[in-house]
Amino acid sequence: MHLQFQQRYYRDALHFVYQLQEAQPLLLQLLGSTNKTEVMEAMDYFVVAVRFRVDGAQEGIRRMSHLVWTAPQGGSSAAGEGGAEEARGVRTKLVESYMQLYLTPSDRLSDGENTSRITRNLISLTFGATLAELTSLEELIRTLMAEGMISAAVVDKLRSVYGYTKQQLPAAQRRGAIIILGMLAQANRTIVTDDIDLYLRIGLGKYGREDLVVAKYTCMVLQCLGSARSRRPGAATGLDEEEAKRLPMNSPIFEGLQRILEEPRRDPEWFPAAEQALNATYALGDKPDALAVRIVRSQAGLVQNLLSTSSGESGSDSGEGDGDSAPMDVDGAAAAPKPVDPWDLTRLVFIVGHIAIKEIVLLESIEAELKRRKSDEEPRRKKRASPKAKSAMSRPKGRRGGRRKASEDDMEVDGGSDSNDDPDDELNQIAGTTEDEIGDIISAIRERELLFGNRSVLALFGPLLVHICKNLGKFNDRLLTVHATAALAKFMCVSSAFCEENLPLLLALLQRAKSPAIRANVSIALGDIAVCFSNLIGENVQYLYGPLHDADTRVKKTTLMVLTHLILNGMVKVKGQLGEMAKCLEDKDQRVADMARLFFTELSTKDNAVYNNLPDIISSLSIGTNAVNEESFARIMKFLFDFIKEKDRQTDNVVEKLCQRFRNTTDSRQCRDIAFCMTLLPFKSERSIRRLLDGLQAYQDKLSDNAVYKHFADIANKARTHAAQKHEAKTLLDEYETKLKEARAKATGEDEDAPADDTSGEPQAASQDDVDMDDGDDDDDE
Repeated sequence: MHLQFQQRYYRDALHFVYQLQEAQPLLLQLLGSTNKTEVMEAMDYFVVAVRFRVDGAQEGIRRMSHLVWTAPQGGSSAAGEGGAEEARGVRTKLVESYMQLYLTPSDRLSDGENTSRITRNLISLTFGATLAELTSLEELIRTLMAEGMISAAVVDKLRSVYGYTKQQLPAAQRRGAIIILGMLAQANRTIVTDDIDLYLRIGLGKYGREDLVVAKYTCMVLQCLGSARSRRPGAATGLDEEEAKRLPMNSPIFEGLQRILEEPRRDPEWFPAAEQALNATYALGDKPDALAVRIVRSQAGLVQNLLSTSSGESGSDSGEGDGDSAPMDVDGAAAAPKPVDPWDLTRLVFIVGHIAIKEIVLLESIEAELKRRKSDEEPRRKKRASPKAKSAMSRPKGRRGGRRKASEDDMEVDGGSDSNDDPDDELNQIAGTTEDEIGDIISAIRERELLFGNRSVLALFGPLLVHICKNLGKFNDRLLTVHATAALAKFMCVSSAFCEENLPLLLALLQRAKSPAIRANVSIALGDIAVCFSNLIGENVQYLYGPLHDADTRVKKTTLMVLTHLILNGMVKVKGQLGEMAKCLEDKDQRVADMARLFFTELSTKDNAVYNNLPDIISSLSIGTNAVNEESFARIMKFLFDFIKEKDRQTDNVVEKLCQRFRNTTDSRQCRDIAFCMTLLPFKSERSIRRLLDGLQAYQDKLSDNAVYKHFADIANKARTHAAQKHEAKTLLDEYETKLKEARAKATGEDEDAPADDTSGEPQAASQDDVDMDDGDDDDDE
């Protein structure tokens, strides 16, 4: 008997474990619920499940980190306060959960053992983490550090793991240590400033060159020395404005960064490491372009023959490119070109592309600094002018000595100004006297000098990038073509003239490039161009939406992310293309569908954005070559109408607009779709019923379709449930039902008994339909 009970116990336990594992996918979805109670209960489950080592529970802990970005929902002030309280509750619960799992010391261990245990826990969080998970984890760790929940002993232990050199250390350990140190430095920069030599010796030294991932994260940590490294809420402590000044270029930091950039080892990890090395150079150096030029010249020396050849083939700009690159020609112009290693050329185009972007950032920072100095100087100028004005007012009139004294005072004031404010006077001579003049000068440098100036190194490489992108088939190297396309896109963000000249090439690559990586990069580039030069992309806005139909899921997802950013931040005006976004709600890839849902949810918080674009969305989904099937149309419309059906005024207007659309169509499919959309409205008010009745003439001839008539009959039944207590609304409904039945009988009778009447009335309606259908097709194509 005892063995039977024991067997039953084990069987029930296994059944319980299997049920937990089956339920975990649903619990993962609950972490994204809008109900905060469900979210917090799901968090409690995963904390307990991890402690009992339930398979798959660790995935829930990783997903939980994204809740650190929880923000209060929009609404009234009272609702806003409640939403903020809920958001704080979720964030607090998240911090408590991570504290329980990873940062709480054990009573059974000594202080040193607890420090080692906590350090191992923090490092383990980085194992196998995606970029999105690391980004959320960074904000979470920064919050924990800012609230004093991570001790100095743990920081020291992380440093010791990062700098361990006595024996071979697993790569994941050192990587995890520097990643966590970088996250902690976002809250306290002294983590970097207290031991810079450690980062130079390890990350920018031997171990960084052996493991470029360590070098990459070390460069990211060093960027915390810059005053503008972190843009996240909550200022980092430990570095005041004076200490955050840029470093001279002879600092050992830049020697280490240059070694990383010139590292010859063939490793795909070199590209992200080089990107962060350049970021650190431009964030910390007082003259970063000097180091950038040295790096470019060093790398260009490896591919000089190809530079000369491609410049000669690139068209009208070839003469200037050859002349500028001649000093780097070792073999002479007459020498036969040698084969060029695609790896060296790929490194070169990557470096010049990223330098172009960093030069834009540098110019923007210079402009901001010049304007700040102007703003700070204005009160001092007024203060100096005030005593001078008083002195002039108090001078004795008609006395020669007083006049002489006044002139001496004037000289003293002017002389003091010259001696104390030389930098400001020099600033006035260089940048002008107003902020607009400063902006014009910086804009002119960006527009005409960076890519077209005689002394600009970047001017040499524009023709090269264009040549590569025009001949992707000849340069049969995937890595080279991908990075060359990205570099060309970065160059196009510098100058509007260069962008306008090469925009057709970029659009051709978007449509015809075989590599999904190239198409995804071009989609991102078009988003950047839309921000930099909105007038250029405005004429080609339809190309932004084209990749939403790409066969590759990665391209589709990237495009959706770009459009979400542009539209929600008001960088692109929507002109009838939201229907293409709405189609993503029914995408086969669940991630794309979820992103589309999030987009429309956020868009609904804008000023009537969904309501204003609803007619265009319906047309795009219902007609045209890319129309969705009726089942998908119904699901999409149910989702979108949830954003407007609670607003009575919008509901009334939608009823009127939808009724008018019946006049302009003869397509039975579109009639059914419009009628279905009307069934999604609540019809709670007397006004909406009145407008439904007044619009009967627009759709009475469409009632011969059984589906259309059924939809309107359902509307009447729904409206009657709301109008039961309202006499006037009930009277209107009775009238509407009577006329609806009469119109149905008439429409059916006309089909059978009076075909001549239908024919006589059809030509005028058909011509109007043709015009409106053409407009709809144009919107759909956009």
